[in-house]
Amino acid sequence: MAHGSTHDEKIVLAQLIARLNADLSPEAVLRVVCDEAALVLGVTGVVAGIYDEQRRVIRYTATYGDGGQALTDLIPPPDAPASRQPSEMCAELGPIGMVGLWHGDLPVGALAIKIPENHIGLSDSEANLLRALADLASQAMVNAIRLASARSRLDDLEAINTLSRALAETLDLERIYELLYDVALKLLPEVAGAIFTLFDAERQEMICAFAILDGERLDPSEFPPLPLAPLGVGYQSNVIHTRQPVIIGGLEESSQVSTVFYVGDSGAITESVLFVPMLARERVVGVLQVQSFTPGCYGMTHASMLGLAANVAAVAIENARLVNDLQRSNDELLQAYDSTLEGWSHALDLRDEETQGHSQRVTDLAVRLARAAGMSDEQVGYVRWGALLHDIGKMGVPDAVLLKPGKLDDEEWRLMRLHPVYAYNLLEPITFLRPALDIPHYHHEKWDGTGYPRGLRGEEIPLAARMFAVIDIWDALRSDRPYRPAWDEERVRAHIQGLSGSHLDPAVVDLFFRVIDEGS
Repeated sequence: MAHGSTHDEKIVLAQLIARLNADLSPEAVLRVVCDEAALVLGVTGVVAGIYDEQRRVIRYTATYGDGGQALTDLIPPPDAPASRQPSEMCAELGPIGMVGLWHGDLPVGALAIKIPENHIGLSDSEANLLRALADLASQAMVNAIRLASARSRLDDLEAINTLSRALAETLDLERIYELLYDVALKLLPEVAGAIFTLFDAERQEMICAFAILDGERLDPSEFPPLPLAPLGVGYQSNVIHTRQPVIIGGLEESSQVSTVFYVGDSGAITESVLFVPMLARERVVGVLQVQSFTPGCYGMTHASMLGLAANVAAVAIENARLVNDLQRSNDELLQAYDSTLEGWSHALDLRDEETQGHSQRVTDLAVRLARAAGMSDEQVGYVRWGALLHDIGKMGVPDAVLLKPGKLDDEEWRLMRLHPVYAYNLLEPITFLRPALDIPHYHHEKWDGTGYPRGLRGEEIPLAARMFAVIDIWDALRSDRPYRPAWDEERVRAHIQGLSGSHLDPAVVDLFFRVIDEGS
């Protein structure tokens, strides 16, 4: 084996540091370490591995030379049965040197070298050099793992963001399930199968909505409804009770093998299972279950990312189910639609305590203004519905944004400004509500074209929306808020007049004040 001076060793270590400072993956770090260890120690075989935290084993991923490959061939894989005695392995391997890679008390990996047959072991200087290499490798591995983790998290968040945008464009439940499954494939290392069950709170049972195994869709009706079991009995029931994920690493961890694990086309049995709750507005919509043929496949990071995706989909499912229920109940809703819409409006006000009573006040004003504008009774009815539902799109805005006590940042404003689009997607499929869409969809457009969501200007903006824009500002400023008291009428009048011709239609502003003056 090679013996160098202390000066030479310092040069080698400096060169190693320079190579490890490059933007490397954990596997690339180990390949560099193998190369340098072979060079400085003069050995013909080096193998290095990464500690798999989920499975608690070393995965050997880098080798140098024929000796390194020989080491890899003789070291049993992590899931192999312990059928060979250590003495037998040592007899075949010959003398080796091995050192662990540690970050404090946490294992990172391992480094092993094959010592030439004519050497009994390592000299003190060689052992010290091997330990120095291991220390450098450990720190480089930690940095590489952190960088890889950060990049993976960014990729995961981008996938979830893409899912959110796609879900905003559909109310088809089957499409929602497919999109959620597609993002699960991106977020997880392996998905052999998936089952989505929806929770019926009234019947206290879970109903299969989507199932796939080995890439083949299964008929959800083949899965009988599961009654909600008491806490501590049944994985899916526990997820619903606790609203927390459940991770099963292998068959030996489960006492419910017959009801949880499945056999694939190849005969392989799924080993790992991950259950996450699907939550929308603090309510359990269902449970997302994914499975893998690999033991210990899923960890808490996977549960966290998949849980985010499941919650995004849960909101979309709730919205889609709401729309579908409304469509199916068309005849009944037509008979008592005013009371139903008033209930929705009241529910929205309850969600945002700052605006309680706002929907009813602006609806009453909108009806008065519509009549003053000469609209027909039918048109006035659509204005009434539109006013009641003007903020229905906020159902799709997360509570953390909608109920934030302070100012919204740029990203939060972007999410808030999507609520007219959510309103359109929610209401447009309902045929008899389409004439009422002008207010929910366009009431944030501005006369000068600087509004949203479409940047309409002037008379491109529907008249009902132009009227409601004035009413919305009037009621908001005339009402108390936690962050400010209500403005007096004179100040509000001056503010609205100041917006006339820029944000607001001047003719509508004049008509509005005539209605206000007549009413008072």
